[in-house]
Amino acid sequence: MAGLDEDAIDEILYLARANEAAELESYLSQLSAQTKRPTTELVIAAVDPYSKNSALHYAAANGHNDVIKLIFSTSTEKPTPALINAINDSGNTPLHWAALNGHLESVKLLMQSGADVTIFNKAGHDAVFEAELNDKQEVVDWLLGAVEELEKGIGQTGESPPGEDIDEAMEDRDDIKT
Repeated sequence: MAGLDEDAIDEILYLARANEAAELESYLSQLSAQTKRPTTELVIAAVDPYSKNSALHYAAANGHNDVIKLIFSTSTEKPTPALINAINDSGNTPLHWAALNGHLESVKLLMQSGADVTIFNKAGHDAVFEAELNDKQEVVDWLLGAVEELEKGIGQTGESPPGEDIDEAMEDRDDIKT
């Protein structure tokens, strides 16, 4: 896949950052017709060569939910991991940025589309920790609830195997310390 030229990348990133969803949709459609490439491919290819930020990074960082929805609508299926979990030069995903800036609706959109909450950035932080560091408690609480739901979904019944109740184990451990 050939890369996009610098002007095309700059335009896609600018429109995402500026919350210009209608203009971005029109530009992607025009660029897709010109290049004969699907819009999803164009969005994935539009990455800042220095910071490695994508259009989704900018939309998530600024809480531009219409742009996030537009980016996701360019794909006929669930957004690809290359898009939803794109990592910038600092190791941050769009979810990291939405979380640390407290954009709960953006966080929800990203998680519902398959964002991986377990990715650590180069500082060793996941999205929950970034939100916590930046006093975004509403995001922290929602993400912890979402992670709990994900963990329940891993087992067929959502329950711990017999004899492995984590809460009881932690209580027992606390009793030992006193």
